[in-house]
This record gives sequence, structure tokens and C-alpha cells, in this order.
Amino acid sequence: MRAVRKHTDCPWALLYIERWLKAPVQMEDGSLVAREKGTPQGGVISPLLANLFLHYAFDVWMRRNHPGIPFERYADDAICHCRSEAQARRLRELLAERFAECGLMLHPEKTQIVYCKDDDRRGDYPDQKFDFLGYTFRPRLARRWRVVQSRSQQQSPQGDKARASVLDASAAQ
Repeated sequence: MRAVRKHTDCPWALLYIERWLKAPVQMEDGSLVAREKGTPQGGVISPLLANLFLHYAFDVWMRRNHPGIPFERYADDAICHCRSEAQARRLRELLAERFAECGLMLHPEKTQIVYCKDDDRRGDYPDQKFDFLGYTFRPRLARRWRVVQSRSQQQSPQGDKARASVLDASAAQ
């Protein structure tokens, strides 16, 4: 509610959001179970509140404490781009601490360090693919294309009349 109050002072919005957060959960048998924390699963306000909470718990914290590590976050999924395995391991430790301070925890099976293999990074590590927002990111064979100027074009003052040839470089390993 503290984060919500930073963005609105509308008494009706605050009243209904607080009611959503405090409302008990109704089980299949009709019994009511009091909720002590979190947002109602499947509730209309849940994605909004989760985004707002993670904005302060993660986004702002990352920008303030780790400005050299770019990241993307969508809802409760995030990717942090570290330069080394050591940096990634340390960031995971720090994120676990930060989330614990905020009453959250990293999902032990979904939180992983993945090696992004490409032409410049040719190491061999067990985890080289991951899913994010419905896409699987993995190493793949790619061809590099480049434009090469012909010798006559380099010497010709008539650059617009000269020709360039496109050559296929060797396939990526």
C-alpha cells in the first residue's frame, strides 16, 4: 500500500485496493481462509500491484546498486545481463538478499545462470538456453553477411556509380 500511495491519493482507489488485499480466499467447499500477505491469485489488481511492487523492489534497486548490469523485466520475470559467471553468481546472491528484505524469494528452479554462446563466446557450459516471454533463447548457427567494396569503387570518385558486392562469410561455428 505504501507504493500505491506514492502514485495516488484517491481515497476510493486506496479503499478498494486495500479491501482486495485483505479479502479472504474462498475455498471450493465454501470455507473462507484469511490471507495474511500477497495479492489474490487471478485477481484483477494482482498484476498491477506486482508490477508496482517489483518496480521498487527490483527495478529501482538494480538501477541504483548495479547501474552497469542491464536488465529486462516483464511482470515477475527478469533477465540480467552479466559480463562473467562470477558477476552472475554474486548478483544472484544479492538479489536473494534483496528479495528476502522485501518478503519475497527467488524461485529456486526458475532462477538460473545461463551462458549465452555465440561467435564471440565459444565456451561450453551446461545451461545455454532459457525461455523468456514465450521465446526460447539458445545458440544457433548463423551466417554473417558483410558488404565488401570492390577495388574500382575504392579508387573511383563516382561512388554512386561504383558497385559493391555482397559476400557470404564463413558460417559461424
